[in-house]
Amino acid sequence: MLFYVVLLLLGAGAYYYHFTANRKKIIERLEVVAQRRRDDLAKNVVETRRIADKLDPKRRDYVGGLDFIQLQNELQKGTVTCVEAVRTYFHKAILAHEKTNAVTCFILEADQQAEELDEKAKQASYVKPPMFGVPLSLKECLKVKGYDTTRGFVQDAYRPATEDSIQIEHYKKLGLIPFCQTNVPQSLLSYNCSNPLFGTTTNPFDSTRTCGGSSGGEGALIGGRGSIIGIGTDVGGSVRIPCHFTGTAGIKPSKMRFAHRGGGASVPGKPMIDANDGPMAQDVRANVEFLRNVWGDIDFQSDRDPYCPPVHWNESLYSSEKKLRVGYYIDDGWFTPTPALQRAVLESKKHLENAGHTVIPFYPPRLTKVMQLYFRAVCLDGGQYVLNKLLKDIIEPTIRFQVTLWMVPTWVQRILSYPVSLVFPRMAVLMQSLTRDTFELREAYADIEAYREEYVGMMMKDNLDVILCPASVMPAPQHDIPSKVVSGVSYTCLYNLLDFGAGVVPVTTVSKSDEEKLINEYPETDKWYQTVKKATIGAIGMPIGVQVAAPPFREEAVLRTMREIELAITGK
Repeated sequence: MLFYVVLLLLGAGAYYYHFTANRKKIIERLEVVAQRRRDDLAKNVVETRRIADKLDPKRRDYVGGLDFIQLQNELQKGTVTCVEAVRTYFHKAILAHEKTNAVTCFILEADQQAEELDEKAKQASYVKPPMFGVPLSLKECLKVKGYDTTRGFVQDAYRPATEDSIQIEHYKKLGLIPFCQTNVPQSLLSYNCSNPLFGTTTNPFDSTRTCGGSSGGEGALIGGRGSIIGIGTDVGGSVRIPCHFTGTAGIKPSKMRFAHRGGGASVPGKPMIDANDGPMAQDVRANVEFLRNVWGDIDFQSDRDPYCPPVHWNESLYSSEKKLRVGYYIDDGWFTPTPALQRAVLESKKHLENAGHTVIPFYPPRLTKVMQLYFRAVCLDGGQYVLNKLLKDIIEPTIRFQVTLWMVPTWVQRILSYPVSLVFPRMAVLMQSLTRDTFELREAYADIEAYREEYVGMMMKDNLDVILCPASVMPAPQHDIPSKVVSGVSYTCLYNLLDFGAGVVPVTTVSKSDEEKLINEYPETDKWYQTVKKATIGAIGMPIGVQVAAPPFREEAVLRTMREIELAITGK
């Protein structure tokens, strides 16, 4: 017996030695690649600055002071050229990048594309497309011909896409000019924004705090006024959380309203919960104008991807004067938001009521079960796909908690969850979430289908058009907090599980009274609450948004509600 124990220990030791030696070689090789990529970015920024500096500073300041609609109109009239627009945003993006580290690469061909569009505009027969010359920033995971889509993995550097995705092709057809790519967290499965290839992207309002994720680079760039509109992706809040953290506006449409053929994903093969692209901008109106034109021409995408239905922009739904019925909640029963988040919802409720809409309480059912189903369906293989990628890469320190969780066998997590449940019940829920087998995964899919039916049934019973709720559990925290509070996505991931359209509009900022209420009244009943409370202290002045959601193909109602809240706050 002793012989077998010794043999087992020797075997384990040999495996560990081989594993660590192999990891060391991988890391040494990839560190060279990462440094080369960062050096290339530095050269790319220098060249971009050279191009931007060709534009007269006074002219640049004028163009940079235009909002989306104003810029769009001046480009249409020809009072601003495409070259002026691109060079202006080259300059503004460099400034935002220097402050936040938001950009992974400037697309230098944008200047040439702008020149070509300006030449076409000189032809009397040329009809300008609706978003002629508007500069567009892109999340790094979106496929642009000739550029990387690493998702923060060093191993995927210098593997550029061989063609544009259908959506990028469509945006170019509409006249938009992609001019830069923006940073993401490694693997895209985090709501911070850091990776070993490009480093950490910071919040434009406070460099000690995160800009969110996984579309964090977009949030930081737009929030820092380095882009007028951009595209993110969202599988659990990746558009909405950065918008909330950075004071910007954006929307995640339901999955089928954009083409996906030829696109990438953080975890391929998860049929019930998938990412969708969505616009992010400095205000709701820019998102509306963008989607009005993209969905007005959606046949372009449907013709190239038969799984994308030709559902056109519904102007009657957006512009309707019929008053809405809105369900709202300030606490989902899983994770109580900090006071500023709750106040933002109540203020938005009042704005909507003042506009004549009916706003009634709504209580999403069984969020504990939802969290379990969400993590089970996203990490449908127990996290093995992402874990295998990470073990062949330099692992970003801020996601090590998730990596550790994925490395512990599911059956061990299940056993440990029982004693953990006695002191930390919510952690125990997550420890029971990863699937053990395909039978359990099939049951999860069936449960998600049943939950969707239940949720929609509740909305129909109350005749609700949209839902109003918090965008997160807290304002932007420090960079390491998202890994420590992985369950803090309950307010956003719910609407990925439901495949609803959902957007975020900025409403307010954290006040001194919010912080006093946080200190005196916010719960400290478990480690997650304690972490959130500590992270939120000192967040006075940070942006706060609210979330609006509606069932699939009713995104126009979401945008209408967001726009009415925005109008009530800004008066614009």
